[in-house]
Amino acid sequence: MRRAAALVVAATLAACGSDNATGAGSGPTDRVPVCDVAISAPPGSQALPEFREPYADHVGIRLGYRDGLGRELHAFAGIPGEFGEGLPAAGDVELAPGLVGRLSGSGVVWVVEWDEGGRCDPRAALGNGFEREDFLEVIEEAGIAAGPG
Repeated sequence: MRRAAALVVAATLAACGSDNATGAGSGPTDRVPVCDVAISAPPGSQALPEFREPYADHVGIRLGYRDGLGRELHAFAGIPGEFGEGLPAAGDVELAPGLVGRLSGSGVVWVVEWDEGGRCDPRAALGNGFEREDFLEVIEEAGIAAGPG
């Protein structure tokens, strides 16, 4: 199961990658809006390099963090893809801006995906190395999911 989960994470990240991670040489990106990823660094984590993907009408973005245990949290906005493809549905998650996200995953790979109704959809957060409850906690700490009460 862990091997399959690792393959899902690798496929998701590869699908969102390109040879042009900075957008350099792809034409002017200052003329189109850059998507915003509303996420705070989880406690004890280090930021990974930012990834930008230019499209005709926007610039998609991925932000990532890795903690001291090697667990990673990635947040995406405006990068089309099938996040969590092949992972089982695992319910809904109440999100910070009053939206509901679709949770999928198992073992140590979890994804929550949602739309906010704009060109930067879909939005997603992907966790690798987290058990379910730890993933839900870290997306709350990062400001993605709503906290209790």
